[in-house]
Order: sequence, then C-alpha cells, then structure tokens
Amino acid sequence: MIGLYVAGAVVEVPRVEAELSVKVDDRLAALGIAAVSEFSGQDATLRCEAALNAKQASTAVREAQAVRGVRVAQLHSSCTQGAGSSAAPTSAVPTTAAPTTAVPTTVAVTTTVPAPAVQVEVQLVDGRLVLIGTIASDLERLALIDRAQSVVAADNVIDQLVVDPATAAIPADQFVVFLDLMAKMPPHLVSGSVRWADRVQVSGTYATDELRAAFGAAAAAQGVAADLTPRATAGAAQAIALEAELNSLVAAEPILFEKGSTVISAASLGTVQRVAGLAERYAGVAIDVQGHTDSEGDPERNLTLSQQRAQAVLDALVALGVPAIDLTATGFGLIQLITDADGNEVPEKSRRVVFGVSTV
Repeated sequence: MIGLYVAGAVVEVPRVEAELSVKVDDRLAALGIAAVSEFSGQDATLRCEAALNAKQASTAVREAQAVRGVRVAQLHSSCTQGAGSSAAPTSAVPTTAAPTTAVPTTVAVTTTVPAPAVQVEVQLVDGRLVLIGTIASDLERLALIDRAQSVVAADNVIDQLVVDPATAAIPADQFVVFLDLMAKMPPHLVSGSVRWADRVQVSGTYATDELRAAFGAAAAAQGVAADLTPRATAGAAQAIALEAELNSLVAAEPILFEKGSTVISAASLGTVQRVAGLAERYAGVAIDVQGHTDSEGDPERNLTLSQQRAQAVLDALVALGVPAIDLTATGFGLIQLITDADGNEVPEKSRRVVFGVSTV
C-alpha cells in the first residue's frame, strides 16, 4: 500500500483521497452545485452532470480548494462543455499559422525585461486569507500562518504554501512589511492581495473611501503604493445570487448564540467573518439581517430576542468592515417556524439568522 508518512504515522493515500472527496462533495452539495470530486493525492478534479455557469464554476473551485487538505482543484471539461463528457480536463492548444512571405523593410527591436515572478502571495477572498507560493523556511511559513490566524479564524486561513530551502528568503525588514499589510487587509479591503516579487506589492477593492484611505495610508507609511479600486455595484441578478450564497452558508454553518443570550458563540466567529466577506462584496445592495426563534417561551420575549440577535450580527458585520449603510436588522420572533414534512416544528432550525438582499 502506498502511504504518506506524516508526524510519525503512515496515512494510506486512498483513504485520505476518499475522505477529501467526501468533504468536498458535501461542501458543494450544500451550495447546490452538482459536481463530484476525484482525487489524485491532494489534487482534485471536479466532474459535473451538467455544465456550470461562470459563477458556479468559480465558486466550485474556490470552495473545493478551501477544504483543509486540498492542494489544488480544477474543473473537468464536463463542467464547462456539457454533461457526461469523458474527455480529459481541457487545456489550450496553440494554433500554428502558415508563415507569411511579406518582410518589412525595417524591423524595430524592443527588449522587454520580464517582471519578477511572484514568489509568495496572500489573497483575501470572501473573508478568508489564502496563502500560496513558495517560502524559504518553516519559520517563515509558521510566521505567516500565525499572523493570518491573528486576524481571522483558523478555519478561514487556507495554507497552500510550499517550503523550499533553495528559495531566497524575504529580507527581514520586507517580511515585517508583508506581515503587517496582510493583517490589515481585513477589515479594510473587500478583497485583496499582498505579494512578494522582489518587493512588496498590494492591490485590492474597497467598500468606502474611509477604509481605502486608512489602508492606503498604512501601505504608504511602509513605502508601498497600494493599487486599490472600488467594489462593483450589484444589479438585480447579483443581489439574488448574493442572498442565495449568504443563506446557503448559514444553512451549512448556522450562526450560533450563547443559550438565551445575544452573545454570538465563539464557534461561529469564522462563519461571521465569511458572511462579512460576502456581504461587503457589492455596492448598491440593502442587506436585512433577519433573526428568528423557536416557539419555546414567551412570544414577546422571543420577538425581542430575535431583534437583539439580528442586531448583534449586524454590529459584528460592521466591525468587520461591512458599511453600516448597507445593513438593517429585523426580528421575527416565532412567526416563521421551520417544520418537518408532518408539520412538526424543528426547533434547532427555527432558531436562525438569515439574510434578505435587494438592490437599492
């Protein structure tokens, strides 16, 4: 049996592949994406019964790669070219053109110096920090992970770094700058990237001029010019898709509270960070944070509790960078209970926070 030796134990590769496949398939199913994964080691190929649209395809790859243990994910051609295709994953084949006989009398020769390759990059994507590239040592890798986990929950740090001692180390002073700007991306940016390619480079999108100015000033103080652009403005289709994405997330990972209180459970911190990453994606939307309770207890108290819990989530989202002007909070109490097929209430599903999204 071929195996991987990790921390003193032999891990059977087929079993690891099977476990990763189950995790990825469950995650995609929860998002309503009809795709299944096949693994070769830690690399996933996603196959589909029917072609996905661009939004679904992007989400499928992103969510598959977010599963702990997955190194890289790619789409099979069945996901983009129709159902049931058995062809290998698509790749671009260059076209060979016949040579022309016309020769210019004067040829201008321009020498282009290629830009340095990006060695290490940290991307802020939907409330997560994704660490990719090659790093010189385990110490540098652990420093990056530790700083990332100081600003987002551990489950929201996706480590895809490769340690290669042959790689040149980032100079100590520039590594400090890199770590500092990485930690400042949330909550200042909607999405962003900090890269090392012989110097620190930063780009991203922002939700408000105040957040742009704050991040830009922090970068400038470190001698880095940040390339920042405003977030996109949503149309009706984007608002509908965003509502579905938010509610799919909290259906799979409900926002929990301490019993009988408005304090968000520490276990839900990562979920709230991801909600914030989605909620701040677009300008031009109105997002209503909607609190619900089960039928236990006094109806008036439940109504008040649901309003307070919705407000607590709203406040947490604002603290994470979502503009307050985009958000409202509404409590529904027990008037919209979740029931099973026999009409019986399912209390754990009735207690929930969900979202309504519309265009402004």
